[in-house]
Amino acid sequence: MTNQSPTQTQGQQPGRAPAPAAPAAAKGGSAAPPFPGAKPAVLGTLATVVSLVVLVALGEATGHLLMIAPLAATAMIVCSTPALPPAQPRNVVLGQLGSGALGLVAVALLGHSLWVAAVAAGLSVGLMLVLRAVHAPAAATAVLAVLQDPQPLRFLLLLGIGSVLLVLIGLVAAKTGAIAKYPSYWW
Repeated sequence: MTNQSPTQTQGQQPGRAPAPAAPAAAKGGSAAPPFPGAKPAVLGTLATVVSLVVLVALGEATGHLLMIAPLAATAMIVCSTPALPPAQPRNVVLGQLGSGALGLVAVALLGHSLWVAAVAAGLSVGLMLVLRAVHAPAAATAVLAVLQDPQPLRFLLLLGIGSVLLVLIGLVAAKTGAIAKYPSYWW
């Protein structure tokens, strides 16, 4: 016999709501999402490769660097997790451009250093939250702007073009069935 009330469970204190249940472990003992299957994995990978090759090809054709590390991460997010908020056009474009601009302002005010890059990346998170456009690769864009000292207008223009191209490639990939429905919302 216990001194618990009929509605009280083991380990629960009187007057408190029960703790939420832990997520059920998937097959294999992990709470990680299941493998999406061979076809979506292959098609998402191919869509990512195509999007990055397009950025490289356009960069080579114009003599401007369009394929930068943060956009490679953006391509992966758009092509492998198209329904998630960071993949949506608003988040991709505003997150990248806002963080790029913030990095340029940081370097103009404080100069080039790893310290400034760290502060710019951190502040870009706050900016993206305010803009309601969180996109993790964009924090790296702020770092890039500080450490590489690009020409500001050219950098932002190319960053915008690259971001929009990745959104357009996501649209084409979704229309052809290579990836799931994209976008979930525009703005």
